[in-house]
Amino acid sequence: MEWTPGTPLPFETAENFRELGGWPAADGRRVKRGLFWRSGALCQIASEEDRKRFEALGIRVVCDLRSGVERARKPDPEFAGVRRHDIGAIRDAGGGELPIDANNSLQLDADGLRALSQEMEAIYSALPFHNPAYREIFREMLAGELPLLFHCSAGKDRTGVAAALILLALGASRETVMADFLATNDCRPGAVRECLEVYRSELEREPELRPILESVSGVRPESMQAVFDAIDRRYACMEDFFAAEYGMGPEQLRLLRDRCLE
Repeated sequence: MEWTPGTPLPFETAENFRELGGWPAADGRRVKRGLFWRSGALCQIASEEDRKRFEALGIRVVCDLRSGVERARKPDPEFAGVRRHDIGAIRDAGGGELPIDANNSLQLDADGLRALSQEMEAIYSALPFHNPAYREIFREMLAGELPLLFHCSAGKDRTGVAAALILLALGASRETVMADFLATNDCRPGAVRECLEVYRSELEREPELRPILESVSGVRPESMQAVFDAIDRRYACMEDFFAAEYGMGPEQLRLLRDRCLE
């Protein structure tokens, strides 16, 4: 059976655990398999079989994009031989880490959901810029410290933007980036159903809440489009963006592509 990019690994308990391998990128090449992994919180890896599946991937570096609050509440398990970077991806205007907790979103009322939706749009637009967590990912990539895994709580927002930037650096089209981003909805359909069920009575009164709930539990194309638009407003091209934000000029991008594409 032919393997499809964006297909999740068959973990027993970990949702949305998948790789970037196989997606088309620069010069007609594809991302090599087994180099870049994305997931939700690794505390979901609870069974011995899932630990063995994880260890078999040979991951060398884990970048945890969650806040310190989230890491303290649900710490990742330790894996032998794996280095960690714990750097929250969501920052305030001064560059400090914001103590958010994504696990609280299903406790909000309708007004809270609307406020969260507006906040998330702003977060998506800000994530690509001045981001020390994503810079650490690219530093490890340039150093050849692969395979590498990056994750947040659900593996969809902070992780989705990280995956988008990696794919863009490797020369993937925005259509490809969007396809990888939206694959989250296929990887965690239960989360969307659960969210809609939790808010069933609110939806009956205010059906316009549905797209907000879908963005809380899954992802919507408008969110990734906000990333593209924010980059386009600041930079004339992706080369300028990567040079200014991540210190990667043509030589570094060429190195990454030669190393990570086939």
